[in-house]
Amino acid sequence: MSSFCFIDLDISDGVAARSRAAAFVNATDTRYGFSSSSLQLLGGSEVKRIDDYYSTDHDFCGKGKIEAILPQSNRSRIIIKLYDDEVPLTTENFKKLCVGNGGLVGESGKPQTYSGCNVHRIQSNFVMQTGDFVFGNGSGGESVYGKKFKDERAGLALKHDRRGVVSMGNSGKNSNTSQFFITFGPAPQCDGKHVVFGEVVAGFEVLDALEKEAATADGTPKVEVKVHASGLWNDKLPAAGYWMRVPDDSFSGSTAVFFALPRILVVAPTDGAAMKFRNALLSICVCVVEILVLNEDVKGHLNVVISNPQKYDFVLVAPAFKEHAGDLEGRRLSVTKPLAADVEPLIREAFKDWNLDPRTV
Repeated sequence: MSSFCFIDLDISDGVAARSRAAAFVNATDTRYGFSSSSLQLLGGSEVKRIDDYYSTDHDFCGKGKIEAILPQSNRSRIIIKLYDDEVPLTTENFKKLCVGNGGLVGESGKPQTYSGCNVHRIQSNFVMQTGDFVFGNGSGGESVYGKKFKDERAGLALKHDRRGVVSMGNSGKNSNTSQFFITFGPAPQCDGKHVVFGEVVAGFEVLDALEKEAATADGTPKVEVKVHASGLWNDKLPAAGYWMRVPDDSFSGSTAVFFALPRILVVAPTDGAAMKFRNALLSICVCVVEILVLNEDVKGHLNVVISNPQKYDFVLVAPAFKEHAGDLEGRRLSVTKPLAADVEPLIREAFKDWNLDPRTV
């Protein structure tokens, strides 16, 4: 059975920027007439005004940039499926580094953890690379085994043939440590030279944002990107969301919180029908909506798209596919009409534990 890990990225110091925006709203809600002291609960028109208020507020404007955007625009989490059966040595190393290896400090004198690591290489149409917790620039790295470890043949045989392949960085044969990379597309030049040990199964929108905002031709990141958090993942944990520090009740500090964003897949026969579903959903809940338009072989496709729980929390199916819904009962599937009155209670019930409530990881 495969295991899963999550990597939460902080692009361009977004965690701190969102946290400043939250602190600003918390302290000035009365002054500026915000409907809530919580950034998460403000409406879209209020969010758009925050930048103007902040830039002219003498108490806050000098504290650094802010990022005040609608919650569904914030993304940080990448879910990685590990090939434990094929490359157990490599995946065990990766999992231990994701969870911090019990707080151990390695021979380098640095804690063995991916948390806080620079993403030191982000090369357009190629890869993002991180994992050097020793120097942070790609010249170092350290495995949990205390030394460089060998290439596993099964991993060398796997191909870098698509976006989202996860593979070990190295400096040559049998020189694996802690560095790894994720492909932005096919990278056949890496085949047979780097051990493939997993694949991205959720969070491709984070890869999209990373490549758009930080990638360069030579791989030097345009903006700072760090691994904010990492760990083991299971289907009881959120698959999408973002980090932010929120003011505590005493106003004397703040607490780092992960805000979960439910992932909803809309299955519809046309783009128009799918967009009606999407607009209805986003008007009633904060979520990540993905769309799948199917015209044939519906039954087979529906079984495939919900076979991996890390991809979607809920599947919303248009009435056109109602005849195939019986095979999918018990998998958070619903058949409804676009804009129907029952959409709102349906979604609110499905995500009553997710809707805007902070979920710590």
